[in-house]
Amino acid sequence: MIKIRTRWSKPSSPDRGAEFRPLPLLSNPHLQTLIGFLLRGPAFAHPSREQVLWLPDGDGLMLHDSVPPGWQPGDRIVLLVHGLGGSHGTPLLCRLATSLLGGGLRVVRMDLRGAGHGLPLARRCYHAGRSDDARAALEEIHRWCPESPLTLVGISLGGNLVLKLAGEAADRPVPKLDRVFSLNPPIDLERCAALLSQRRNRLYERYFLRELVAEVQQRRSHFPDLPDPCFPRRLTMRHFDDLYTAPNWGFADAMDYYHSASALPFIGRITLPTLILTARDDPFIAVEPFEALAPPPNVVVRILPHGGHLGFVGWDGVGGIRWAERRLVEWVLQPESWLGPRAREAFR
Repeated sequence: MIKIRTRWSKPSSPDRGAEFRPLPLLSNPHLQTLIGFLLRGPAFAHPSREQVLWLPDGDGLMLHDSVPPGWQPGDRIVLLVHGLGGSHGTPLLCRLATSLLGGGLRVVRMDLRGAGHGLPLARRCYHAGRSDDARAALEEIHRWCPESPLTLVGISLGGNLVLKLAGEAADRPVPKLDRVFSLNPPIDLERCAALLSQRRNRLYERYFLRELVAEVQQRRSHFPDLPDPCFPRRLTMRHFDDLYTAPNWGFADAMDYYHSASALPFIGRITLPTLILTARDDPFIAVEPFEALAPPPNVVVRILPHGGHLGFVGWDGVGGIRWAERRLVEWVLQPESWLGPRAREAFR
């Protein structure tokens, strides 16, 4: 077992705050989702070094590397992967990075292809199945510090991407990657796109589409020779993926993309210790695929009754209200506390 140097408060035991309970009057999934999004927290205050990783096809990825005081080569490094419409500056990613840095862990926040500061480096945009980009980032980090164990964390769309990579790693191992965390991942993209298009979720769909279309327009300002897509006025996520994502990556259409990029078929192949957290009441992440899973013992799937999408606003057992974020830090520092007896044996 690799020991981790830590200066963070001791993780709570599995009994303290282990079961999520929404704050009073906040059990509604839309309130959980919106309040979790709007309560952003303080700005990220840790120094970061930007590292460009050039990919074989000529596109570049931007990696934001933060090293806490006292960290030494051989100590753990955590790669954080954002969700749809996000970047390294996504507040949830920044809060996670701050907590993990406080635990003495080195943290790398990745801008997915064409997102954040990496937008001028890439002619093409990321998508939910671009696991090879995360693999390239992990391999680059491994080159920096060959002895350091690696943890891979993904939220929302990034959560699907990291699970797909974890499944692929059964046949193509990633050097020093030894645990994975995924929060509210859309593991069945077709079902999730259908949920997102429902009238009750139109607010969320409009938000995501506004961010994505803005990225498309900004990309053309850096690469004016790129085609100028014509999006319909009443755009849906399915339309966007038909008109932009699929043709950019060689998929026949949105359905072909969804079936190829979904992590669902890969989860049963995962051999790494993995924790998946999701909420039954997530407005646009289908819960049925999680219920039908028969994961291996090293994969822990927790379906919470409440929490919305990336919300989980409730007491965390140590005085905070970011329940899922606390659980993630515990998983990184004490993964055995979340595993049953069979899983602990597999982890050893």
